[in-house]
Amino acid sequence: MKEFTLFTRSPIKHTLFLLIMAWILLSLAGCGLYEWFKSKDSKELEKTAEALIMEGLDAYQRKKYEKAADAFQKLKDRFPYNQYAIVAELKLADSYFLKKDYLLAATAYKEFEKMHPTNEITPYVIFQTALCYFKQMPTIDRDQSYAFQAVQEFERLIKNYPQSEYVSQAQTHLITAQKNLAFHEFAIGEYYFNEKKYEAALGRFEIIAQQFPDAAHPPNLKKYIEICKEKLAQAQAQKSKTP
Repeated sequence: MKEFTLFTRSPIKHTLFLLIMAWILLSLAGCGLYEWFKSKDSKELEKTAEALIMEGLDAYQRKKYEKAADAFQKLKDRFPYNQYAIVAELKLADSYFLKKDYLLAATAYKEFEKMHPTNEITPYVIFQTALCYFKQMPTIDRDQSYAFQAVQEFERLIKNYPQSEYVSQAQTHLITAQKNLAFHEFAIGEYYFNEKKYEAALGRFEIIAQQFPDAAHPPNLKKYIEICKEKLAQAQAQKSKTP
C-alpha cells in the first residue's frame, strides 16, 4: 500500500496544498473576520467632522502631535467643505511644526495661505512659514537656502502686514537670518582674500555692504574692502608702469 504524506517533496504540490488549506481555514472563519474588520472600518469612517476635530484638538492639547495630525488630516480629506475643515488645515500645520517636521509644516502653511489668502490669520501663517525655514538654518559654512527663504518670508510679513503683532519677532529673526547670509558671503570672500584673489574677494564683500543692513555686517567688513581696493589699485599701478 502506497504511503500518503502531507508534505510532498514537490514544491509546486506543496504550495498548492498550503493554498488549499489556507482557503479552507479562511472559509470557516471568513464571515466572522470580515464582519469584525468591516465593523471596525465602518466605525472609523462614520466619525463625524465634529468628532475628528475634538479628537485632534484633544491630542494637540496633550502634545500628541502625530495623533493630532492624523485626526486633522482625516477631517480635511473627508469633510473638505465642513466648517471645521479650516481649523483642521491650520492645526495640521501647527502639529507638524510642533513635532519639528518643518518641511511638512511649511508646505501645510503655504497650502492654507493659498486656499484662504484673505483670512485674518494670514500674518501668523506667514510668520510660521518663515520660522519653518529659520529653524532649519545651518552653520555659515553650509548652503544657505533656508536662511534665504526665511529672509523672504519675514520681509514679506513686515512689508504686507506692518501692524501685525508678529512683526517685532520677525524683525529680530530677520537680522539673524541676514547675518547667516552675510557671514556666509564673508567666509567665501575671506577665502579669496587669503588666496590673494582680491577682485573676487571684493565682489563678495561689496555684496554684503550693498544687500544687507549694517546690523548684519561682519565686524571687519569695511577694513577688508579697503585693503582689497588698495591691493587692486597697487596692482593696476604696477601694470601701468610695465612697458
